[in-house]
Amino acid sequence: MVISDQALLLRLLIGHFLADFLLQSQLEVREKQAKVWKAPALYFHAGVYALVILLASSAWKQVFWIIPALFMSHALIDGWKASREKNAVTFIADQSGHLAILAVVFFFLAQAGTDPAKAFFLKLWGSPRFLSVFLGYLILLWPVGRLMNVLTAPLRRQLEGKTSRGLELAGFWIGCLERFFLLTFILSGYPGGAALLLGLKSLFRFGEIKDPENRKETEYILIGTLLSFGFALAVGLAVKCLTRMLP
Repeated sequence: MVISDQALLLRLLIGHFLADFLLQSQLEVREKQAKVWKAPALYFHAGVYALVILLASSAWKQVFWIIPALFMSHALIDGWKASREKNAVTFIADQSGHLAILAVVFFFLAQAGTDPAKAFFLKLWGSPRFLSVFLGYLILLWPVGRLMNVLTAPLRRQLEGKTSRGLELAGFWIGCLERFFLLTFILSGYPGGAALLLGLKSLFRFGEIKDPENRKETEYILIGTLLSFGFALAVGLAVKCLTRMLP
């Protein structure tokens, strides 16, 4: 795989995670789950996704098939997901389907000789190393956040009925910032920062975990923290290995 093909693949993946996570609101997700095929949000999101992938590929001459192919495939996969129970299996199947379609798009664009080095922000947008790091942050913040939400849903159900004193979405953003700092520490060669972050989090959570009556909440926090740290370590090591192999 030549350098331009490496950059193209990474850019397509960046476009996918940006469009499917960052550019899709929870309001759109709920509308799709409620109305499935009749939800306008389903088709609006599919259109945004197709457009973002086109921009990421910079394959302007291939617009006649990229837009309709991605629009239809994304709407079909998301519609199927919306009609199913929300769980880890459905999430993984949904993402696997989207990535399979993206692999087909990459194959045709690479065969057509598309040169992504001519894209916007020529220097960075054509650098596999930069794109690898950017992709690592992107995956760790939003897709991993959604996956953790699905994985910990059964645990949250056991806490139903207890009075919530926290801010709405605070846990999600705390997790995102936690993983962002962890990945930064790993990529910058400062693993001691992970221990510092864990110590600070334990200090702020001490008021919640010291009470024996909050044992369920304590266990939930510990599981979430370990999952967050585990995903951050895995992605960080993967990005470091990848950047070492790339030119």
